[in-house]
Amino acid sequence: MADVEEYQAFLATGVVPWEDAPTLQDRIDFIRQSLKDPEFKKLVWPHFACFVDASNVARWDPPAIWTNEPKAKLEHLVKCEEALRKLGYVPIMVSDANLFHLIDQPYKFRERYGKYPHSEAKGRQADSVVLQALRKLPEAACVSRDRFDKFDELKEFPDVLADRSKFYAYRFDEDGAIHLERGGKPMPSASRRLALRFEPPAAPDSTQA
Repeated sequence: MADVEEYQAFLATGVVPWEDAPTLQDRIDFIRQSLKDPEFKKLVWPHFACFVDASNVARWDPPAIWTNEPKAKLEHLVKCEEALRKLGYVPIMVSDANLFHLIDQPYKFRERYGKYPHSEAKGRQADSVVLQALRKLPEAACVSRDRFDKFDELKEFPDVLADRSKFYAYRFDEDGAIHLERGGKPMPSASRRLALRFEPPAAPDSTQA
């Protein structure tokens, strides 16, 4: 195990103690190995947090054949949570206050997502709560199909919205399977996403106009 100073150096620069020129895989291996150490977990946890726009996910637009279905489904949130946990994230559901009245299983929803660390936006929209949370934890990720391009959002949170790389969309297949993605690429695991912070930006594709 590395020590705290080595952990801090890694989070600041991506340096790996045993490699002079670490590759992406070296960094991923270092993260996975270091997660066994509680001291590393204390330092790294913000990178593993993922805020979920719960009202947005639960109200995924159904196909026309599902027009008689409830406006929101608990199953969507559960599948999103499971997918994020499989990738190593800690999902934090942020919902509008009225979601309880729209979702198909309101009491199961409240039992599962009605307490810390999950949050209900009372007197505010969930969008603004998510953006405020991302300002406090800029290392965290976010799952939502919202564009966050309303005038008040752009005016109040330009610093948060300047980095769109933390935002991931989702979609459900007809069989209910969920896909988390951005730009057509699957959402990386939490460890891989952290390691990618230290990779040089990809060169522009010269074939693109």
